[in-house]
Amino acid sequence: MALGDIISQFQETFKKLTLLQKVSVMSAVAAVVISVVVVVYWANRPVYKMLFAGMTSDDAATVIEKLKEQNVPYKIEDGGAKITVPEKFVYETRLNLAKEGIPKGGGAGLELFDKSSFGMTEFMQNVNYQRALQGELARTITSLKEIAEARVHLSVPKDRLFISDEEASKASVVVRLKSGETLGREQVKAIASLVSGAVKGLTPENVQIVDTSGRLLSEFLTNEAEPLMLTQTQLEYQRKVEKDLENKVNEILGSTLGVGNAVAKVTADIDFAKRDITKEEYDPNPVLRSQQSSEINSKNSPDTPQGVPGVQSNLAEPTITQGGTNSEYNKSDETQNFEIGKTVTVEQKPYGTINRITVAVVVDDKKITKKAEDGKTDVVESTPRTPEDMTSIRNLVAMAVGYDETRKDQIEVSNISFDTSAKDQETTLIKREKTMELVGLLSKYALAAVIVLLFYFLVIRRILKKMDKPVTVHEDGSITYGDLGRDDVGLELSMNERYPKSLEELEKEIESELNEGAPLDVETVKSKVMLKKIEDFAAEDPEAMANLIKSLLKGD
Repeated sequence: MALGDIISQFQETFKKLTLLQKVSVMSAVAAVVISVVVVVYWANRPVYKMLFAGMTSDDAATVIEKLKEQNVPYKIEDGGAKITVPEKFVYETRLNLAKEGIPKGGGAGLELFDKSSFGMTEFMQNVNYQRALQGELARTITSLKEIAEARVHLSVPKDRLFISDEEASKASVVVRLKSGETLGREQVKAIASLVSGAVKGLTPENVQIVDTSGRLLSEFLTNEAEPLMLTQTQLEYQRKVEKDLENKVNEILGSTLGVGNAVAKVTADIDFAKRDITKEEYDPNPVLRSQQSSEINSKNSPDTPQGVPGVQSNLAEPTITQGGTNSEYNKSDETQNFEIGKTVTVEQKPYGTINRITVAVVVDDKKITKKAEDGKTDVVESTPRTPEDMTSIRNLVAMAVGYDETRKDQIEVSNISFDTSAKDQETTLIKREKTMELVGLLSKYALAAVIVLLFYFLVIRRILKKMDKPVTVHEDGSITYGDLGRDDVGLELSMNERYPKSLEELEKEIESELNEGAPLDVETVKSKVMLKKIEDFAAEDPEAMANLIKSLLKGD
């Protein structure tokens, strides 16, 4: 059936409906159209994403003003601290605002001096300078990736005539960290140095840094806390060494056994003592450096005049004694100087040396995929690892951590079947969330399609089906076309609203009245058919027939 015939038949059917039935059909069509429009709008509405969050009221007002200028739709959330825009505008808008330095964050900066006022006093200028300095420092601190927002308060005393009367400057910094972020001591120290370097007479010790949770982060900057900070530094160094060794072991085991099939933990015993050792060693084999020899020989002869030396012996006629014995004196000396070999060793032991390493490794069973008995599905079986595998794994771990037997290092590798129930449950939840997200996305478009299909099959298709039915001849001689029952579409035609008989049925009726042997005259058939139609029309609506005759008589 052509589309034009369908439309014409639908129009004829619609004209024969009662007023209540017409209102019902129009209401149903309007409800379906409105439902489809609402579903399509809901499916295609823009998804809003966060543009900026945690903004001050000044920054939020500036951002909203710029969004209005760019005709970008937006929503305000969290009391004005968060602004969302459609997803397709997020990155472009963020880049455009970044060109203009929006949001500024941390309050007003040096732009306070963009507009000069001749009536500004020195006090007001000093206050504005301090405000500008606070704002610029807050913006700089906020640029750190761990910090979402920062505020700086400066206390700068006035200059004094005498140096002894001057007071030290002080500063307080409040930071709001991003979700999941923390500040290390090096970063806190860097912030303190940054603030102290920008303010005259300010030292890092006079900078107090606090987070929004009320924790004092700059406590270690004081001299009293130096021993405690030294201990914490040592612990951090130990954790860093252990973490590096664990990463090496887990990386090599993950590449060989598969990610998640092995877990390694390392404990390092580190010596943080500082020692300067001086050691002297002497060579047991001395070396002759010098040698000296001396020899003395003395000999006395007999009959040698003898006397007492002095004046008496030189007087006249001295008394001279005769006689004596032969005497001889010999003396020999020898001196040898030896050089003893000496070695002086000055050893400075390095800081943070490793005394011992202990490694514990747990390896999961070997997973083997096999075919099930049906030969279609795959079954994963766990098989304990062989001693050869465990030895190979231990050798790999020993090479990765730098095993040293002289330090009495220990490595323990165990094969234990892992409990993967929690991991499997988490994977199932993730898959379920992704499936629900996909279902939610598809349901938006499927709902509109279902409404259209339901309206077509439950309303339009049934009406068209009734229109395509042939003419029905009832026992009382009445003729109906396309019986629209109440059970089908909720519409019912009155039984007295009958359609004229078709030409074929009328011809059959005339043929039955004529003699079977007489030939059929087409013109006679047409005349009788027309006469029958006129009679039926006059019987059904006499008033209309009378009006028609009047019109014919008038020549209209």
